[in-house]
Amino acid sequence: KDFNVLIIDKHDLGKKLLVTGNGRCNFSNQNLDISKYNNEKIEGVINSFDSRQLREFFRHKGVESYADAEGRVYPLSNTAKDVKTALTRDLKFDFIKEEVVKLVKNKYFNVQLSDGEIVSSKKVVYACGNKNMNKILEEFNFKTEENKCVLTGFKIKQFDKKLFGLRQDCIVKAQVEGRSFEEAGQVQFRKDGLSGIVIFNLSAFLHKHGKLPIKITLSLLPNIDENMLRDIMEFRRANCDFEIKDALFSLVNPQLADYIIKCTKIKTINNHISTLTNRDIDKIIHSLKNLEFVSNETYDEAQVISGGIDFSALKNFQAENGLYFCGEACNIFGPCGGYNLQWAFSSGVKVAQYINNDLINR
Repeated sequence: KDFNVLIIDKHDLGKKLLVTGNGRCNFSNQNLDISKYNNEKIEGVINSFDSRQLREFFRHKGVESYADAEGRVYPLSNTAKDVKTALTRDLKFDFIKEEVVKLVKNKYFNVQLSDGEIVSSKKVVYACGNKNMNKILEEFNFKTEENKCVLTGFKIKQFDKKLFGLRQDCIVKAQVEGRSFEEAGQVQFRKDGLSGIVIFNLSAFLHKHGKLPIKITLSLLPNIDENMLRDIMEFRRANCDFEIKDALFSLVNPQLADYIIKCTKIKTINNHISTLTNRDIDKIIHSLKNLEFVSNETYDEAQVISGGIDFSALKNFQAENGLYFCGEACNIFGPCGGYNLQWAFSSGVKVAQYINNDLINR
C-alpha cells in the first residue's frame, strides 16, 4: 500500500549506514547466534526475515553480496553507498534534516523539532537509538531503561599517550560477573583508552552481563606462545649486542615495546641484554601475554545506544496505538559483525507489515 512517508534525522540521510563495516556496510551475518543478542525473544522476528532473505531483498535491488570467513555479509562492491542507494532509489519519501526533541499525542502524534516546527501524523515509527530517547518520550510515561553507549571503547586512567594511534593484533580477555570473554582481533590505542571491533564486542558483553569497572587483559603476539617467546629472549640474551630497553626490537611496535619494558619495572634497562635474569625474562613474557588495563568509564560515542523501550513490553512493535519501535529503539543489541543491522532490517520489515495490515483492514 502507498503511504505518505516522512523521514526525520538530525544527520544526513544514511550517514550511519555509510560508515558501518569501515565503509563497506556489513549488513548481516549468515551465521547469526541469537544467544549473542541481549534478548533471545527476538528469534522469531529474525527468523521471519533472516540473512538469506535480506540478501535476496538486496539482490532484487541490484546489490550482490558475499560472506567472509566469519560469516559477515558485505555488498560485493565493498561500498556502503551502494546499499544506501538501493534502499532509497525507488522509495517515495520526504526528508527533514532536523533533531526531534519531543513527541506528544493529542488527536494525532505531534513530533516537535529543534527548529520549532511540529509535524503531525497518525503513525510514527521510532527507529534509532538516542541518548535523549527517554526525554523525548517522557509525555507517555512508558517504562523505559536508561540509555547507554554499547559497542564503544573504554577509557583508561593514566593512559600512556605514547601509545596513541597504534594498532595491535591480540587476544582480548576479561571476566564479567564470573563469565569469561575471549576474542581475537585488532585493538586500537586512542589517546586515553582502547578501541576497535574486539573492544566494541567486549563492551556489548559487559553491558549484557555486568557493569564497570572492568579489567581488560591483552595477550599480544597471539601466534607466538610463551615457550617460543622464551626461546627468542634467551637467544637474544646470549647472542645479540644491544641493551635491555631494546629487548623487544622488531617483535612489537617500538612505542608498545617501550611501554611493556616499563611495565616490567626492570630497573637496569640501559644495561646490556646479556645481564637479563631468568626472572626478568619471565616478567617480559608475562607482560606480553597479560598486558592489563582497568577501565571505569566508556566513551560517550557508540555504534549502538541501548535503553529506551523494553522490547518485551511491545505488542506488535507498538507501545501506544500507532506508535511503533524498531531497531535500536527496542533496546536490542548484539556484537559487531552484522548483528545490529540484521535486527534493524528484520524489525523494520515487521513494523512495515503491521502498519500495512492495519491500514488495509480498516
